[in-house]
Amino acid sequence: MGPEEFYYMEYLRGLNNEDLREIRISSLRWVLDGYTKGTIRRGTIVSLIPYTSLVDLLTELESEERYEDCGVVWKLMETLYNENEKSNDECTSPFTNRGMEDWG
Repeated sequence: MGPEEFYYMEYLRGLNNEDLREIRISSLRWVLDGYTKGTIRRGTIVSLIPYTSLVDLLTELESEERYEDCGVVWKLMETLYNENEKSNDECTSPFTNRGMEDWG
């Protein structure tokens, strides 16, 4: 492990769940922008971000009345995921070939 990796591990160790959630939300904005610009492929996003986790995040954000963030998550869900990828049966992990229910 190099010094940079060690620095970031120490940095992440000091974060709590709320901080990590905020990082995730800002990352979703970045992912959507990257997809819109054509720098991130749709298949990559769908493989790495389970639809069910987006649904859970959307529900949490809505209960907290964070509607601007809800818009980002909803647009990502609406734009990228087709009906097969919304179900746990058809969407599998690229690493284990198991369904999304095993990801949580």
